[in-house]
Amino acid sequence: MSRFEIRVQFQNALGLAVLAVALAGCGRADDAPANADTGSSMQAIVDEAAQDASDAGALPEGDAPLKEGQSVQGTIQADVGNGMQAFRSLSTKVADDIEQQVEEKMGGKAGQDAIADANKKLEKLGTGTRVDSDDVRNMMKGMGGKTFHDSQVMHVDIIKSLQVTLKGTAGDGGNLDLGVTFDDKTLAMTGSSLNYRPKANAMFDFYEGKGGEQVTVTIDRFERNADGTYAIAGSFSAKDLPASSMAKKLPSATLASASGTFSFDALPLKEMPKFGKGA
Repeated sequence: MSRFEIRVQFQNALGLAVLAVALAGCGRADDAPANADTGSSMQAIVDEAAQDASDAGALPEGDAPLKEGQSVQGTIQADVGNGMQAFRSLSTKVADDIEQQVEEKMGGKAGQDAIADANKKLEKLGTGTRVDSDDVRNMMKGMGGKTFHDSQVMHVDIIKSLQVTLKGTAGDGGNLDLGVTFDDKTLAMTGSSLNYRPKANAMFDFYEGKGGEQVTVTIDRFERNADGTYAIAGSFSAKDLPASSMAKKLPSATLASASGTFSFDALPLKEMPKFGKGA
């Protein structure tokens, strides 16, 4: 297992534990098979952690009723082999008093059980790392009142690029991630990509392809609004998207085709942090 894979799993387990603590819920799935190979064990642990959070209500479920602080950014209408579906993109505002809420949960059984469960998963990974209440507190510092967006525009000044990320979740739990890049001056499209994950809680089970022969995007509108946000609308099509090399449970080695439309009126603009001289 690479250091990168371990780090990803650590962050995933800790993040899900924080969500479970914040929501005072701790579901529990069956343990991963002891005789599974390394890749299967990793997948089983990820699936288990995600299912725990899902059972606690921590993961969005497509067309489920919006929770407090959530709003719809826009929608991707797409057919990924299951007929036309709406993949809904959300903005989520964290409660202003989230640190206080978490602190209260930490003192109860649900909070301590969530930490214990996260450490159980980390032990299975063999990282030799444990998390405690202070890790959760540090992660939540400064989070109160912040809004997180599924979809956004990232300005990468060093390469003069605007990178648009459109993410949505369908009612069946599938995730669609459409990426489109533009020149930051002319707004001419320079690239595209598509990622489809049939199950949100299966981290490595996805299909992915890039522009060219695999992914085609047509832009009907891409413009900057007066308030600095961006509006975008268009359509896309894709064919023969290969499965991830670490996929274990996908029904086929490729996704034969996908197509759809998208429309967002106010994508927030973020700036990629600058590093090195002149930053």
